[in-house]
Amino acid sequence: MIYKSIVHIAFLGPKGSYSHIAAMQYANCRFDQVIECSCQRFNDIFTLVECRHAEYGVVPIENSNSGLINEVCDLLLHTRLLLVDEITIPINHCILVNNKTDINQIQIIYSHPQPVQQCSKFLKYFSAWKIVFCESSAAAMETVAKLNQSNLAALGSMQGGAFYGLHSLLAYNLSNYQKNTTRFIILKNKNIEVINNSIAIKTTIIISINQKSEKLCEILKILQFYSIKTTYLKPRFLSYNRSNNIIIIEIMAHINDIYTQQVLIELRKISSSLKILGCYQCTSTTNKN
Repeated sequence: MIYKSIVHIAFLGPKGSYSHIAAMQYANCRFDQVIECSCQRFNDIFTLVECRHAEYGVVPIENSNSGLINEVCDLLLHTRLLLVDEITIPINHCILVNNKTDINQIQIIYSHPQPVQQCSKFLKYFSAWKIVFCESSAAAMETVAKLNQSNLAALGSMQGGAFYGLHSLLAYNLSNYQKNTTRFIILKNKNIEVINNSIAIKTTIIISINQKSEKLCEILKILQFYSIKTTYLKPRFLSYNRSNNIIIIEIMAHINDIYTQQVLIELRKISSSLKILGCYQCTSTTNKN
């Protein structure tokens, strides 16, 4: 469905980053024209959308191997932006080099920390390589392409490497696990109205509880009592406050359902804070391209 002829979409990194790839895949079947807003930090994406310089923001929330993206979780606690959709894309890391580079020549690998973590088993075989971290995988590829030295390589996607004239030196997909995906959430200033019908609808909330409490069991009992289908429930520490846990909960129900409203009332009683992140129709769960 085409929503609007021209939109601005903010994402992390230059062209070729996984965030850029996800943003373009999300936008291609929805908008006539996209103005790309490349950002160096997650906070910049939130700011652009909050200030209405971009209509949409695309940020990764979780990788199937390395888990939740902590910085994004922290930002979700304090933003007024709403989740309006999501997209999951495959993550296939490879070693990207300039044309004349041989594996025996490589001395330095440029990468974002996430791909390094996700390919740690492979990288152990090349412990002599020095790893230089960049703000995004695309920035790593751009650096290797510009420096054009035979001892340099980047860890990133083949699709992203094509933007910078790089090619894959080794086998495709070097991740620790064969199935490696990242789920991206789509942020907007205003909610997109969701009609409460039989189509899959997801409501996402984030709550805060005291670390020393045993409220997690109570939360599970509440969800079970009201027969709420929960597709995701994961606790984590706040990076800046280890005394509190936050829990992200995703349920397959409309925010206006009677049972959903009752669940929210019960959860508010046992939590330090509760925030509704969004209610949206699941239109793009996984992209296999």
